[in-house]
Amino acid sequence: MGRLIDAKKESKRQSLLSSAYELFLEHGASKTSVGDITERAGVAKGTFYLYFHDKESLLEALCFQISYDLMLRAHTAMHGQAGLTEFWQKAVFIVDYIIGYFCREKVVLQLLKRNFSWPLIEREFTRQDDPLFSAIWQDAQSCPALTGQSRDEVLRIMFALFEMCGSTCYSSIILGRPAGIEQMKPVLFHIIRRCLDGPPADFGAGYPGAETPSF
Repeated sequence: MGRLIDAKKESKRQSLLSSAYELFLEHGASKTSVGDITERAGVAKGTFYLYFHDKESLLEALCFQISYDLMLRAHTAMHGQAGLTEFWQKAVFIVDYIIGYFCREKVVLQLLKRNFSWPLIEREFTRQDDPLFSAIWQDAQSCPALTGQSRDEVLRIMFALFEMCGSTCYSSIILGRPAGIEQMKPVLFHIIRRCLDGPPADFGAGYPGAETPSF
C-alpha cells in the first residue's frame, strides 16, 4: 500500500513538472502562474504546495530534471562512440553533445539560462547510489589529472567545467557574446583538454605565482 501511495505522489509531482515545462516553453516562466500549472495538470491549486514551496522551487526541480536527463543522454551517446580512449576526449564529446542539443533547443536553454550545471552536480554527483554518476566517477579514475584527487576535489573540478560550459552556451547561443558558439567551441575544448590531459594538480598548494589578495 505504501508503495502505491508513493507512486501516486510521484505521478502527481511529475504531472506538475511536465505541465510547468510545457507552459514555460509556451509562455515563459514569468508569465506562467501556479494556477496555470495546476489547471494544465488537472489538480487542485492546493495540491501544488504539497510538492513545491513556490514556483521558483518547481523551476529549480525542473532545471535539475532537464540537466540530469540531458547529461544521461550525452553520457550514453559517449559510451556508444568508438575511439574515445582518454577521459578528456570523453568530456569533450559530452560537452559537444550538450552544445548540439542547446543549439537545436534554444527555448530550453532560455528556460535554464545559466542553471545547467550546479543543481545537477550538487544533488547527484555526491550520491554513490546514482548509476550515472557512479559511471562518471569510474571514468574519472582513468584520468591522469584526477589521480589521487578526492571526490570533493573532483566535484569542484566538474563544477568549474560544467559552469563554464553552461554559461558559455547561454552567452554564445542566446546572446551571441563574445562570439557565436562555433567560434567558442574550440576554446572550450582546448580548456577541457588542458585541464584533464596532464599530471595531477595539487590544488592544496595554491596556484603557482598567484598571491592571495588581502582585503
